[in-house]
Amino acid sequence: MYSALRALTIPTIVGLSFLMPFSAAFAAAITFNTALPVSKGELIFREQITVTRSSDTFSGISRDATTVKSISVLGFGPTRKLAVFGILPIVNIERDIGGIKSDASGLGDATLFVRFETYRNDSPGRTVRIAPFAGLIVPTGREGQTGDGSLDVFGGLIFTAATINWVFDSQVKYIINSEANGFQRGDSASVDASLQYRLFSDRDFAKIDRYIYGVIEANLTYFDNNELAGFVDPNSGGTQIWISPGIQFAAKRWIAETAIRIPVVNNLNGSTLEQDYSFVVSLRFNF
Repeated sequence: MYSALRALTIPTIVGLSFLMPFSAAFAAAITFNTALPVSKGELIFREQITVTRSSDTFSGISRDATTVKSISVLGFGPTRKLAVFGILPIVNIERDIGGIKSDASGLGDATLFVRFETYRNDSPGRTVRIAPFAGLIVPTGREGQTGDGSLDVFGGLIFTAATINWVFDSQVKYIINSEANGFQRGDSASVDASLQYRLFSDRDFAKIDRYIYGVIEANLTYFDNNELAGFVDPNSGGTQIWISPGIQFAAKRWIAETAIRIPVVNNLNGSTLEQDYSFVVSLRFNF
């Protein structure tokens, strides 16, 4: 199982592995899916809603956009070290540019990836895991509206450390975007980190099966410039940094979670529309 044998269920903790069937679901990062914990022979399903609000004024023209995504994530662990995932978003984008309104909705681009644990170090009360991942972004969305129309590849590395009271997930990720019908979105590189801390940790964990985690996450992404018909688009690319406080309620086989993503750096090029905030809420089930 990846991304730590989560808080309260690490089997190396003084012989408490017999508590595994009765413990709560495992905490995990909210704003990225690559670190979701999957046990051998089990399924994990996350349904996530994100609402992103963007607005500014450029050359005296007000610009507003609201993007709503319903993201379905399914993961399976065929072996103890290997996990496979599929992600399918449904997207709705509403824009108001100088009083001219438009909207687009439908399937977004699907994501498929695999993750393989290459390092594990378990000791009493703690564990450390490292796992590379690689995948594809498949053009299932409407080109130019809810998708790019290109088949893209990505890869990266997950690092997880956990103790009884906290879990730390982090990743580095690089996306290589390809060209479709004269348009090529710029490649992107990102670094993400998530700390989930079990609240009320003075309680006897052997006697409870529901926990509350406080969560704080940080996301840094660099976007290269887009290209159109071989020419670089100066109104694209840049750097963003987000801070995301959140909370998770973990029961035996499911987790409810929410976070708000707040941009602290919006260093985007040219007239690129800047994001104001993003709100995330999701439910996650283990089968």
